[in-house]
Amino acid sequence: MSDFLSAFETIREIKRERHEIVQETPFELCTDIRDAGSVFREVGDADEAIEVLITEQDLEEVEADRRIKQYAAIFYNSPQNPHWAQRFGSEFFHGESVEELAEESRFSQGEIERWIREYVGVHLREANIQEVDLPSDPPDSETLFESQREAYAQAAGTLGNINFDEIVESVNDLEESDFEFKWVDFLVVGLRDELYEIYQEKGEEHVVSVLSDLLDDEEALDAILSQVDSRYLRGERERLIRDSISAHNEGRYGLSIPTALTQIDGAIIEAATDLGIWELDDEVTGTRVVAKGEGSHQHISEFRDPFRDLYPRLMGRGSPRSKILHGIRTDFVDDGALSTKMIWLAMKSFSAADKVYSDLFIREEKLLDYLSVSSPKDASEIATRFRSNRAHAVDRCESLVEESYLEPASDDTYTITPDGEGRLTELRGY
Repeated sequence: MSDFLSAFETIREIKRERHEIVQETPFELCTDIRDAGSVFREVGDADEAIEVLITEQDLEEVEADRRIKQYAAIFYNSPQNPHWAQRFGSEFFHGESVEELAEESRFSQGEIERWIREYVGVHLREANIQEVDLPSDPPDSETLFESQREAYAQAAGTLGNINFDEIVESVNDLEESDFEFKWVDFLVVGLRDELYEIYQEKGEEHVVSVLSDLLDDEEALDAILSQVDSRYLRGERERLIRDSISAHNEGRYGLSIPTALTQIDGAIIEAATDLGIWELDDEVTGTRVVAKGEGSHQHISEFRDPFRDLYPRLMGRGSPRSKILHGIRTDFVDDGALSTKMIWLAMKSFSAADKVYSDLFIREEKLLDYLSVSSPKDASEIATRFRSNRAHAVDRCESLVEESYLEPASDDTYTITPDGEGRLTELRGY
C-alpha cells in the first residue's frame, strides 16, 4: 500500500515540476530556438550561423551563441518527456507548424503549444547551457539517435538482474485470477499489480475502498486525470466526470453512477464517429463498438482484453448500465462500490478511446508516402493498409484533396498530385 501511495506522490511531484517548467518556458522562446536551428541547418556551420543571427536578426553575440547551444541541447539530450510533449515537440522542431499539428491531431493550438513548451523546457532544464560544446556542424540523424542508443544499451545492461520467469508467472497469476480490476492498467506502472496484492491480502472490498479514497483526494485526482491524458477527457466531458466524482464523494450515488455511465459510452462512441466507423444517426452504442460477438462488423478490434470482455458485461443489454439508464433499477442509490467502479471505468474508457484513435487515425505523411509509391488506390485498399475503415480513409483522403495534395482518380480512388509530392518532400526533409 505504501508503494501504491508513493507512486501517486511521484505523479504529483512530476505534475508540479512540469507545470513550473511550462511557466518558465514561453512559446516565443521555443520559436526563437527553432528559428536559430533552421539558420544553423541552412548554413551548415555554427560560427557562420551565429554571424547570420547577429547581422540579420540583430541579436547580440552572447544571445546568438546561446540560441545555437539551446538548439544543440534539445537535439543531443534525451530527457524523459510525456508522450504528447515528445511527439509534438519533436515534430515542431522538424518543421511542423502548430496549426498543422492541430489540424492533424485535432488537439487545440493552445494545448499543442503547452506540450511544445514542456518539451523545450525539460531539455533546457536538464542541460547546462554554459557547458554545452558548440557543435561545428548541425546534428545529423546518426548523431541525433546516438544518445538514444546509449540509453537503450544502458537500460539493457540492467536486464540481467531481472527474473523474467517470476514476472511472467506473476502476470499469469493475475490474468487467470478472478480479480475484477485487471483493466486498471492505464496509470502509473505497477498500479494494477499493487491493487492485485491488496486484493490477495484483504479482498476486493478493500481495493474498492482504496480506489474510492483516491477520488476524494484532490491532488491525487488531478494526478489521475492528467495521467489519463485523453483528447476525450476535456471540456464538457471533463466537467461531467468531475461532477460525477463530486457527487460520489458526497455519497450521492444516484447522481454519480448515471453520469459516469453516460460518459463511458460517450467516449467510445465519439472515438468511433471521429474515425468514421459510425455515424451519430446510426444506432451506435459503446458495446457495438467495443465488444466481440455483437454481430457488427463496425466494432473496433483494437480495444484490448480485459476491457473488451468487461465492457459488455457492465454496459451491454441486460447490464447495470441498461437497467439503470432505463429506470428499471433504482437500488443503486446507496451503492458506493458500483459508483467507484463506474467512475474508474469511465476513466479507462477515456484512455482506451484516445489510444485507439491515435492508433487508427491516418497521418498525412504516411498516407502521402503510401500513395507516392502505389498510386492510385481505392479507399478500401487504403483502409486495409492502415488497419482502419473505409469511411475514415475516405474522410482523410478528401481532407487532402481539399489541400490539393491528392486528387480523385475515380469514385473513392485517389492519387497523389505534384503538390502532394512537394508536401511529402517537405515533410521528409526536416
